[in-house]
Amino acid sequence: MHIATCKEAVFASQWPIAALRDALTGAGHVVVVAHMNADGDAVGSVLGLKAVLRRTVQATVTPLLPDGCPDELAWLPGSDTIASGAADPDLCRSAIEQADLVVALDVSSLDRTGRLADDLKRSTARKLLIDHHIDPALDMFQLMVSESEASSTCELVYWTMREAFGREAFDREAATCLYAGICTDTGTLSYSNDRASVYLAMAELLDYGIDPMAINRSIKNVFTLPRLRFFGFAMANRLEVHGDVALMRLSRADIESYGMKSSELTGLINEVMLLRDVDCGILVREEVDSVRLSLRSKSRYDVNQIASRLFGGGGHARAAGATSHLPFEATIDTVKQHFGF
Repeated sequence: MHIATCKEAVFASQWPIAALRDALTGAGHVVVVAHMNADGDAVGSVLGLKAVLRRTVQATVTPLLPDGCPDELAWLPGSDTIASGAADPDLCRSAIEQADLVVALDVSSLDRTGRLADDLKRSTARKLLIDHHIDPALDMFQLMVSESEASSTCELVYWTMREAFGREAFDREAATCLYAGICTDTGTLSYSNDRASVYLAMAELLDYGIDPMAINRSIKNVFTLPRLRFFGFAMANRLEVHGDVALMRLSRADIESYGMKSSELTGLINEVMLLRDVDCGILVREEVDSVRLSLRSKSRYDVNQIASRLFGGGGHARAAGATSHLPFEATIDTVKQHFGF
């Protein structure tokens, strides 16, 4: 395979590869962090990069997640090394204070790191971003690989580290984590993926002896009986369809009655998008002190713009999220008014 194909596909020639490599090799203590309510791309990129750095640099590398690793991703190699901002706040604070380099993954802003954000912002460490969301916070980072057209942050971690350290930087552990993250963020290549780079990355990751069928089983076969029943309840009782727009509403009472954690709601919006005539799906769920929205689109709607306009959220044209500080019912009314329900 000709390397130029990969570079052209993800614009690697525009990335600060030499500066990034120098920052990583010159660091003594690296903190690797991703967003709150971590998904497969966040966990996969954190663990994948940690595995690569273990083989390529001399620094101490500490992976952090604001809420820890979700139970359904605990099978990923190295997940037990992730420090949780919720369970281990002192450990996380100490690691951030000692760091001379912070690598933020799958976030456009340090604000998305939740309970770790204040400590990260105060840190005098150099800050590097690798991310695929739009509108990165340019003032928060000294180095940046930001490519919104990439399939996932895991894909960007693969190409970035491949360019910086070569294919020998990866092993089965790193490849497993990165492959899993690509799968979760692309729906195992069922979402919009019109660039060759993601297919090339997944093909190359297979060379490290990973088991793609086992990875997919671990990603998909994670339902407990209460979670499956909750999904059925939500689809049967909390879903409205108006033309090509579907709206699902979940109150705290709904979620608590089934004993669901936030991480167990992952994937529910994708079930809504299985409806043949629905182009846009919105999940509105009530949390303790806010209301979270997840938005998806097949082709007609730019949900990034909708999330931004209504609630200051964002993401991608086909997948976005937002937080509303309006009451639950007022948030739903705002959504309905926008779509003309």
